[in-house]
Amino acid sequence: MNLPFRRLLLTFAALPALLIEAEDNDPTFGHSVHGEVFNEGPRQAAVLISGTGNVHFEVTTNSEDAQAFFNQGIGQLHGFWDFEAERSFRQVASIDPDCAMAYWGMAMANYKNNERGLGFIEEAVNRKDMTSDREQRWIDGLAAYFENPKADLKKRLRDYVRSLEDLAFDYPDDIEAQAFLLRQIYYNNGKGLAIPSHYAINLLADQILTTSPDHPANHYQIHLWDREDAERALAAAANCGPAAPGIAHMWHMPSHIYSKLKRYEDAAWHQEASARVDHEHMIRFQIVPDQIHNFAHNNEWYIRNMNTLGQLDRSVKLATNMISLPRVAKFKNDQKKETEVTSTYEPRGSSWQFGRQRLRDTLVRFEQWDTLVEESEGGVLTADDVSIRQRDFDRYVGIAKFEIGDRQGAAKHLAALNSVLAEKTNRRNDAVKKAATKATAAKKNEKEIKAATDAAAKPFKSDIDTFQNFVNELNVYKALTAIPPQLDLAKELLPKLKNLAKWRHASLWHRAGDDKQALKLAKEAVTAAENEVLPLAMKVRALHASGNTEEARTAFEDLRHLASVADIDIPALAALAPVAKSFGYPEDWRLTNPPADDLGERPDLDKLGPFQWSPPAAHPFSLPDAKDETVSLADYSGRPVLVIFFLGRGCTHCMEQLNAFAPMTEDYRKAGIEIVAISTDSIDGLNQTFQDFDEQQNPFPFTLLSDQSLDRFKAYRAYDDFEAMALHGTYLIDGEQQIRWQEISFEPFMHPEWLLEECERLLAIGES
Repeated sequence: MNLPFRRLLLTFAALPALLIEAEDNDPTFGHSVHGEVFNEGPRQAAVLISGTGNVHFEVTTNSEDAQAFFNQGIGQLHGFWDFEAERSFRQVASIDPDCAMAYWGMAMANYKNNERGLGFIEEAVNRKDMTSDREQRWIDGLAAYFENPKADLKKRLRDYVRSLEDLAFDYPDDIEAQAFLLRQIYYNNGKGLAIPSHYAINLLADQILTTSPDHPANHYQIHLWDREDAERALAAAANCGPAAPGIAHMWHMPSHIYSKLKRYEDAAWHQEASARVDHEHMIRFQIVPDQIHNFAHNNEWYIRNMNTLGQLDRSVKLATNMISLPRVAKFKNDQKKETEVTSTYEPRGSSWQFGRQRLRDTLVRFEQWDTLVEESEGGVLTADDVSIRQRDFDRYVGIAKFEIGDRQGAAKHLAALNSVLAEKTNRRNDAVKKAATKATAAKKNEKEIKAATDAAAKPFKSDIDTFQNFVNELNVYKALTAIPPQLDLAKELLPKLKNLAKWRHASLWHRAGDDKQALKLAKEAVTAAENEVLPLAMKVRALHASGNTEEARTAFEDLRHLASVADIDIPALAALAPVAKSFGYPEDWRLTNPPADDLGERPDLDKLGPFQWSPPAAHPFSLPDAKDETVSLADYSGRPVLVIFFLGRGCTHCMEQLNAFAPMTEDYRKAGIEIVAISTDSIDGLNQTFQDFDEQQNPFPFTLLSDQSLDRFKAYRAYDDFEAMALHGTYLIDGEQQIRWQEISFEPFMHPEWLLEECERLLAIGES
């Protein structure tokens, strides 16, 4: 099997410009000369990589390289790797500007973006006369879909399916027509056009895979059965990753099936494979992690599966790594005044957000109370009311402090929850009172008054119930950790706890001395959480404590297999050491499970990529300043530096960027960070910049350097390979000269305050 990224078949230097080179005096510095749709998306050249799928989609071109990149783009589309697919199709257009299907591919890579999709398909339509009838049919079908984005979506989707059906009917040997039809039917299902018969659609999938067993359509067959009958997709799950081993998402997809079937070890293997392929790709090509589709979701789900397997150490490592990743600068605008709009960072869906949530959940699940308190108070788990809400913070940190004996500290978190509960209860009572008064004044009858007061109370119920539950839970821990324990109080409160994992609830009953109730809940937990380590471990403890020795032994035998990859020193398993000894088990009682016989080809995980992402090395530079004195990156060894690549004195937006960072230079220096700005200008151009500001010396409080050759722009990928023009780039390089954060764009980065916060966050993680 070919493994991903082992060979780079072409180099960036050999690639021609897309259509025409950008003019040196282009007033829209960094913007594509071909229009807005080309501004976003990949601006750096593609390379041929192995493992993107056994596909061949014949297009009109005289270039073998263009055809190879087109095939690669098709495989990437099938793997939902749209960003890289667009890069491959841009490469096709770079090699053969008249290849109409290159622009069709770009449109397909932006199928969910009407504006960009329409812009690209219009380029394809303009060139379709140079293509075959078959290609024109592909172009016309997609052009009709994008033609009127405001038209009825379901009709557009149905019409597009019909165009693919016609293609598949008239060109029965075109396997890609069948594959894209299958893809579209799946997509339409998520847009309200339900699949009437999964069996019938599966016949289409089987037809494709019978002709080409290793086609990426295995991906779609998984989606077809994922929410219907996961077992019917086991063959596709076995074949999906090997069908396109260079695409991380193709390794991820089988985890859907294995998770549904409670085969968590198999699911976790695939999620690790996916993560490793992504890590390899990001490090090799200097790509920001969260720009990759599904990356954060795969990793957070992988952590959840490792949790079910009892793997504390690996869960913590990956969650911590997710938190350490550079955050994509995604902002939302908050209108505060008519003349002022402020932007705030939007963390939703980021690795940073998921990593913090999964780290917190892992530490709670495995009772790592000291670490939880440490990370919650000055570490990476402080509350922000977005990723970690204050109420959840008070709940978990309160529990942790009771468990480690800091009762005074825990009491503060309990008091905070009680305070919010009282405030919400008072607001509800006031609303009820006002509703009753109003209804009475209107001479409503008793039934109508009650309806009015119930309606007034309803908006408050969910919040009040949540806070009351948290308060009850903390009071249980308060009672159980008291000296001596207040067992009667704990037993009074335990039945009131809601939305608590049954195995945790069972553990609390066990600590309260009621093994009968603990055993009842533990058995329910094993049924509710099939094939999860901690519920079964709790069942073994409860059975043994209740005197059910033989039943405990039987359950323990199951646990020995189930916990085969668990960390044996986690509290839930360490507590079983006396039980294991009484049964005559060795100190490490875990048993190794043979692999299932229905799995596909599995490469060595280390060959796919590293377990964790690590920042790429910064490219060295030695560049002249306005006095022709050389400044090197090596000069900053041992201390961080923020490097801004800007497009010279003629770029108005670049000057705005430098002026935005200038007032914050001292703030950056106080954080130990120097700023260096690298220009496309010559040394004379730098001096002219000074004169533009009526200065004979640098008007900015940081160093300006010249990279007239654009050599360093290219090295840092702040360069459009397709149009041969420099782009805006901003980079944080740490003291070990690794790139810790970057943004490359057609526009300069304009959030210096947020970036300072991000730099301090990343550097603090690096020092810890």
